[in-house]
Amino acid sequence: MTLSTVAYAGASSHQPASAAAAVRLFSLTNKFALNNHRDNRSTTSKVVHLVRHAEGTHNLSEEESKLPAHFDATLTPRGVEQCERLALRTKDLRVDAVLVSPLTRCLETSRLSFPHLHDVDVDPSNDKNALVPFVAHEEWRETVNYLCDCRRPTCVLEESYPRVSFGRLAHDHDPIWARYEKMHGSYADHTSMRESNDPDHLYKRAHSAWRALLDRPERNLALVGHSAFFMHMFTPLFEELEGVVQYEDDGVRDLMTAGRFDNCELRSVLVDIPI
Repeated sequence: MTLSTVAYAGASSHQPASAAAAVRLFSLTNKFALNNHRDNRSTTSKVVHLVRHAEGTHNLSEEESKLPAHFDATLTPRGVEQCERLALRTKDLRVDAVLVSPLTRCLETSRLSFPHLHDVDVDPSNDKNALVPFVAHEEWRETVNYLCDCRRPTCVLEESYPRVSFGRLAHDHDPIWARYEKMHGSYADHTSMRESNDPDHLYKRAHSAWRALLDRPERNLALVGHSAFFMHMFTPLFEELEGVVQYEDDGVRDLMTAGRFDNCELRSVLVDIPI
């Protein structure tokens, strides 16, 4: 069985909320699910290490975070230190691919938190397929409300992060910001929330994000993303977003509903397709 198709494009109209079923989450202490994964009795399950980006400049002040100065916010010195501490843990994880939001704070977090996978010398005589892929996913980016949530053009990101594949980004310029700019006007015209007031679109994007993850061939993934987008799936504020994920045991429910992710926090789960 595969996930129900929920096509995603940043500027397209949303599909009905009934278009997809919930992704199943298990704790890594669930011996039945974990043994099925390890013994390949479940060929669709994946271990996923979810990481929220480290502290960004926009995290220092809620009010200032909305200002143009924090466009596609970067990490603070403290955020860099958080990544260095997390790197001491990630080196012991099995990770076959790193999926990452295309916002700068996540790209930096992925680079600094997984240096043993990222900072690999590329020998032209070697097969590049041996490298652990770092792949940018538009679907996994933060809810797009303020300029700190707006991304830079793909051509600029490719130059800044040559180790990351941006091939999944269908547009050079930010398609989600363009969607809401068309609806609400520029930042000067509309300084309040945008995508967070559009739960149907968030629901669609959340399902597309899980589909993209579960369609990966690798079975052990790291995902570097954002607190608010995680929150909309794991502890949704809107009725429209209920049912994006389904908790299959108390352990994973307690883990994922314990509160919003802290900067550079890592939580690991087993994920499988709907049944």
